[in-house]
Amino acid sequence: MVTGQSGVYGRLDPYTEKIQVFKAPGGPGPYGITTTPNGDVYYASLAGSYVGHINVTTGTVTVLNPPTQDQGARRVWSDSHGRLWISEWNAGKLAMYDPATNKWQEWRLPGSNPMPYAVYVDNHDMVWLSDFGANAIVKFDPTKEKFEVFPLSTPNANVRQILGRSGEIWGAESGIDRLVLLKTGD
Repeated sequence: MVTGQSGVYGRLDPYTEKIQVFKAPGGPGPYGITTTPNGDVYYASLAGSYVGHINVTTGTVTVLNPPTQDQGARRVWSDSHGRLWISEWNAGKLAMYDPATNKWQEWRLPGSNPMPYAVYVDNHDMVWLSDFGANAIVKFDPTKEKFEVFPLSTPNANVRQILGRSGEIWGAESGIDRLVLLKTGD
């Protein structure tokens, strides 16, 4: 499955090499995309301010609306339980949607002007975000519901993607064309 911010999402069948493209509900906006442990596929719609659940059989989308209107759902990542973690760019919040209960929760990032962009969930279900407003990487512990901020060493780093592996969190600093590494000690 793929997203196209111009208002489409699609899929490629690797066996037949057939590509299907679908129009997204509400037009432009599909952006970040994730797969849950059970194989469900979701995307975040930045311009549409919703999360889309793609039916992988039919290609249709169910629109899920976060509690905050016009929040700017930018990126989405699944944890090991299938819960979805969404960066809300316009609202300065982190959202969590649990498909098992159909419930939402939101937390405002610390600081005076939070601008969460990338989101990533590590192998311990800790949530990592980039915050353009604080020029930092932010860790959220869902159990304690607490944030920890890791300031970046150069101004305007603009981390647009976060990934990791055991004991490491990597961020791509598009503002200065370099990678940042945080050692987590696990």
